[in-house]
Amino acid sequence: MSIKKRIWVDVLTPKQALFAKSMIERSPSNVELVITTRDYAELNKFIGQIRLKHISFGRHGGSAIGKKLTASIERMRDLVPFVMENGFDTSLSFISPEAARVSFGLGLKHFICSDSPHAVAPSKLAVPLSTKLFSPFPVKKERWTQYGLKPTQIFLYHALDPWAWLLSENPMPRSKRLFGSILIRLEESFASYSKFGKGVSDVLTTLIPRIKSLGDFEIVVIPRYDEQRRWAKEKFGKMCTVPDNTVEGVKLISKADLVIGGGGTMTQEAALMGVPNISYFPSSKLDVFENYYFPKKLSVRASTPPELMRQTSHLLSNIEDQKEQFSARAKRVVRGFEDPVRFVFQQILKD
Repeated sequence: MSIKKRIWVDVLTPKQALFAKSMIERSPSNVELVITTRDYAELNKFIGQIRLKHISFGRHGGSAIGKKLTASIERMRDLVPFVMENGFDTSLSFISPEAARVSFGLGLKHFICSDSPHAVAPSKLAVPLSTKLFSPFPVKKERWTQYGLKPTQIFLYHALDPWAWLLSENPMPRSKRLFGSILIRLEESFASYSKFGKGVSDVLTTLIPRIKSLGDFEIVVIPRYDEQRRWAKEKFGKMCTVPDNTVEGVKLISKADLVIGGGGTMTQEAALMGVPNISYFPSSKLDVFENYYFPKKLSVRASTPPELMRQTSHLLSNIEDQKEQFSARAKRVVRGFEDPVRFVFQQILKD
């Protein structure tokens, strides 16, 4: 009887929770995963929805840098005895400074899986302490070697991150309806790489009337935080739908005519599902979009408010043809993708 390899996986965001859930669903028989998280409203609700078994340590520090630092220090302190008592063989995160530092301090090999070298602050803290780093193939290795890794420590899988959980999902088929729906995903304003006043929230007062002028669409604004939810309901609740809770993006996307993303994950999901989408991310350039989604015409770039209005008008003025074109392109590219989860397990178990 083979001894199971115990892997500690630290999860900090809903996207990471989806990846971790896919790992649990497709883990080898000789692997046991233990998931840790932190107290963070959006993550708490989402993990409950997807029924991911986990143990919570510490909290999200919010947007203020002093509180971020304090929360990180306190979380590391809480994690140390837990890791020492559980006899893990190795650890994995999606760029968790706390998991990387605790693992390093306790002599535990730490692995990272990420498509986000643009997240400079956490990358500077976590990436240099990792044994190996796994990333989608459109992200160039030099984007990671800048943080101190050797090229031989970086392993690229031939897929994009959302493919890990889209393989597990069974999205509802899209059908033609009398009224279409537009999803608008608000930006991750608490993230260290975001710039205040540079997200899609800043243009909603113009964007929503523009969409309404182009047709009788149902508009769904999807916040990330409770603060965003209260603000969106108060300001736009009469013009559009603002969900009360964290949503399961894949099901909503599968029924949408257009997704306007103020971040990365939901826009990537739409792109790989063949749903017309616009990436509005003026704060930073995202590698997977610049190197893959935009060149392959799986996603449309918008970097300024006028460009966002122009691209929205262009897509919605001929939305049925656009849906067919986006769907055909997505089907072509995903045909050649490998399973990121299997790739990650293979690399970890080699070590």
